[in-house]
Order: sequence, then C-alpha cells, then structure tokens
Amino acid sequence: MAVSGYYDSLWVRIKVAKEDLTMSKTATVKAASKMDQNYEKLLEMTETLSLHTIGAYKKTIEALKTLDAQTALEIIKEDDEIDALEEDLIEEATVMIVRSQPVASDLRKILMIIRLAHEYERIADYAEKIAEYIILIKENDSLEHYEKNVDKLAAMLVVIVSMLELVFVGLKEEDKVKIKEAARLDDQIDVLYEEVMASLIQHIRVVDGKIFGTAHAILINKYIERAGDHTTNIAEEILFALKGRRYSF
Repeated sequence: MAVSGYYDSLWVRIKVAKEDLTMSKTATVKAASKMDQNYEKLLEMTETLSLHTIGAYKKTIEALKTLDAQTALEIIKEDDEIDALEEDLIEEATVMIVRSQPVASDLRKILMIIRLAHEYERIADYAEKIAEYIILIKENDSLEHYEKNVDKLAAMLVVIVSMLELVFVGLKEEDKVKIKEAARLDDQIDVLYEEVMASLIQHIRVVDGKIFGTAHAILINKYIERAGDHTTNIAEEILFALKGRRYSF
C-alpha cells in the first residue's frame, strides 16, 4: 500500500507539472502572438510614414524639373504631417516597450522602428529644404547652369525614391537581399553628386556675379546626397534588427 500510495502521489505530481508546463507554453504562445500583432501595427505605421516620405520626393522631382513653386509649397506644408506621423510612431513603440517588456530580437525590432522613424523624418526634412530652394531659384534670374544640371539632380531623386521603396519592401518581407540592394543604390547617388558638385563649383569660379541660382543648386545637391545616406542608415538598422550584427555600406 505504501508503494502504491507513493506512485499515486508521484503520478499526481507529474500530472500537475505537465499541466503547469502546458499553461506556461500557452501563455508563451499568447505573448508571442500579441507581440507579433503589436509589431505588425508598428510596421503599418512605418509604411504610412514611408509612403508619405516617398510621396514628398516624387513631388520634389516634379517641382525641381519645372521649378513649380506651388508644388514646392505643398511639399513644405505636408512636412508637418510627416513630423506628426514620426511622433505617433515613436510614442506607440515606446508604450509597447513599457507594456510588453520585450527582449532579444523583439526589443531590437521595436528599437529599430524608433530609429527608422527618426531617419524618415530627417529624409523628409531634406525634401522640405529642397522645396524651399526651388522657390528661391524660381525667384532668381541666374538659372543657366542650374538648368544644365537639373536632369542629374532629378536622376538622384529618382534613385532616392527607388531606395526608399526597395528598403521598405525588404523590411516588410524581411528580405536581406533587397535591403542590401537598396543600400548599394546610394553609390549611384554619390557618383552623380560628385559630378554635379564639380560642375556647379566650376561655374561659380568662372562667373563673377549671379551665382545664387548655382549656390542653391549646390545645397540641393548636398541635401539629396544626405537623403541617400540616411536611407542607407535605414537599411543598416533593419539588417541589425534582423541579424543582430552591424553592417556598414
């Protein structure tokens, strides 16, 4: 009887342990599912921010080619909305960290979203600055050399749009190949940047006076180059979140 009672007691303890383990696994699965849902929400908000930023650059291409002051003013006005989207995204991600206490890869992903929000906002700021200089160029009568380089400037902006589109697809699909491809597109921007800068600086040396249109074009060239760098930063942040180690392009 004593032996029988011992095994009965042992069986009960094993059964309780199994139930506890099952409950623990269920809780873990539910927590993981909730975290996935939260992350998907952050991705949706990031996509909205990305689309608005891409939209700003598409408008910038149009305004740059035609010196359309009205479109430039729209870009400047819409930057406030992008700022608000950045703030909302950072707040949502911060609240998620406080409530869910994520660790390891989950924490890296949420921190990545916060960093991406900053990068998108900065990239959009460059579009706003470019728009401001487009208006100044429109008001200035020194346009000859600006017009000689506008096609290259527009080509740089097209690459920015491609980078932004590709890097977000890479993020959404967790496709490291697309993310790296987006980052490497920055090399095209760097080449065009050097060509345009050399051309514009030479023009300033040659022409004594009426340099404002050229000076503004130099700043536009620099802002586009910086936008490419920040888009590369986005790619590097995503790769770190996905793989746990830093990449530098």
